[in-house]
Amino acid sequence: MHEMQTLGTSGLVLGHEYKAGFAYWAGFLQDVIERKLPHERFAHWDATASNLDELLEYATRSSKLSYGTAALLDLEDEAGCIAAVSINSGGVSVHLAAETTVALAAGEAFLRQRLPERVATDDQTVPISFWSYGTCGPGETTRSIEVPTWADVHGNYPSRVADQLDALMSADYRPDGRGQLILWYGEPGTGKTYSLRALAWEWRQWCSFHYVTDPETFFGRPDYMLQVILEDEYGDDDEEKGWKLLVLEDTGELLAADAKAQTGQGLSRLLNVVDGIIGQGLRVIVLVTTNDELRQLHPAVSRPGRCLAKIEFVPFTPTEAEEWRARNGVEGDVGAGTLATLFGVAAGDDVFARPHVGFTL
Repeated sequence: MHEMQTLGTSGLVLGHEYKAGFAYWAGFLQDVIERKLPHERFAHWDATASNLDELLEYATRSSKLSYGTAALLDLEDEAGCIAAVSINSGGVSVHLAAETTVALAAGEAFLRQRLPERVATDDQTVPISFWSYGTCGPGETTRSIEVPTWADVHGNYPSRVADQLDALMSADYRPDGRGQLILWYGEPGTGKTYSLRALAWEWRQWCSFHYVTDPETFFGRPDYMLQVILEDEYGDDDEEKGWKLLVLEDTGELLAADAKAQTGQGLSRLLNVVDGIIGQGLRVIVLVTTNDELRQLHPAVSRPGRCLAKIEFVPFTPTEAEEWRARNGVEGDVGAGTLATLFGVAAGDDVFARPHVGFTL
């Protein structure tokens, strides 16, 4: 637990072990106390910059940290405030303090101008936030990844899969309030990850993507879950850009029929996010991918009204595989199989039958 003790009006004691490089943060707290600054604000955005070099002329303290750089900025002349700023893989976190809320807004605007927000670009890159839980709590790292358009990959899916994905990938698609869970299921190699990347491109104008790397920890720690789903929830008044997608890949164990026995309260917390008390009014969608069959999942997950979409990713039939081969100029007989199998044949890999597991008749 972190403790802050005020010593008169000029000092403070931090009750946690001090780590080298955090003088900028101690300095910020000291300045807030000494100047008796009554107003504070926190902001976070994904920036194009990878460091704070453009702002060092305003720095009274700066630090090179293991995860990035940070600085305490005196913006009194520019905006009438002070700011503690850190940057990690393009993700900028800003704490501002000032005499007035007007100065806070001016300070944030100044910093956003000097550290422009990173957006999806015409060369098909989209910023993705990756979350994990470490010794200091939830941590976020942002990277821009290359993504295909849906038109680029549409032909790599059997018609029954592509037809269902078409609705989600439409430029006019928006959530309609009938549920906030998207469930993609099917055997490995059927193209779930590629369609997820295409979705990031098609939804880039109105939805930010957040990839949870440790879903078991995410649902096991309420503080972690709430920070991810509530971050910036009240900082963006633009309804068109206010949606957030949480991506949980290969997470069937959280949704299994015996999920409560395996993962504690993970299932109930998931359902609360998508349509329970926690989820009321939030513009949050949870997309879960799993290799399990739908009948193996908990019935509460797929009940009517809970899912925006339930899409099964299936292998190609022999006819569909032949059509795929013709479209892509692949020589030889590719046969039926998953998308991964078809691409393996196209690359000249040896194809072997997967050993059957379980009972056969």
